[in-house]
Amino acid sequence: MPRLFHLISSLCLLLVVAAPLSAAETPKVLTWEGLIPQGPPVDNPYQYLPIDQQVELEMLATIRAQVAAGLMNEVHPMFEDAREIEFKLRQEGIDVDRMVGLVQKMQSEVAARNSELAHDLDGQLVRLPGYVLPLEFEGTSVKEFLLVPYVGACIHVPPPPINQTVVVHLNQSYAAKELYEPVWVTGRMTVKRSKRALTLVDGDADVEAGYTIQGTRVEPYTEK
Repeated sequence: MPRLFHLISSLCLLLVVAAPLSAAETPKVLTWEGLIPQGPPVDNPYQYLPIDQQVELEMLATIRAQVAAGLMNEVHPMFEDAREIEFKLRQEGIDVDRMVGLVQKMQSEVAARNSELAHDLDGQLVRLPGYVLPLEFEGTSVKEFLLVPYVGACIHVPPPPINQTVVVHLNQSYAAKELYEPVWVTGRMTVKRSKRALTLVDGDADVEAGYTIQGTRVEPYTEK
């Protein structure tokens, strides 16, 4: 009986030790949209206008905002462009002042939404696809990089919003084959704003990120 009790006790201990292995944590597969907190849709005041009028209203709203902020004056070439755009839109029957006000409101709402972070992801094990923009090298391998949602981000076009930029720290360096290589990253996510210096051809630029992943695995991107 003592030997039988000892055998049963040993088996129970093995089951207790092995249990966490069978219940291993499964990474949460994310999309870039999942990094943006849910909220009411932003009204698009010119969604039914032709694309050329949409572009012109966007440009006019931006120029007016820069003038109001003191970043542009009446001798600036773009100020004259704005006057020509305004005249053209009025000739086409657009209530310019009303539409510009609505566009500026939309721009403010989009900017505010772009600065929000999904705090419910903090501490979660995640898997996210994206493109590699190296920050720190170890020999010819990458030790730290930005994960961004599209090719050209931060270099050829303005950086993505803070909630669309992820800093990845790797436990083991990764041999990236090319700039903007598409990959899957698996690791533990931290929701916290940070800045990283990105080296460009014409100097350094600070890039803000809203998320950090302590990466445990980097894999070539596949659809599956």
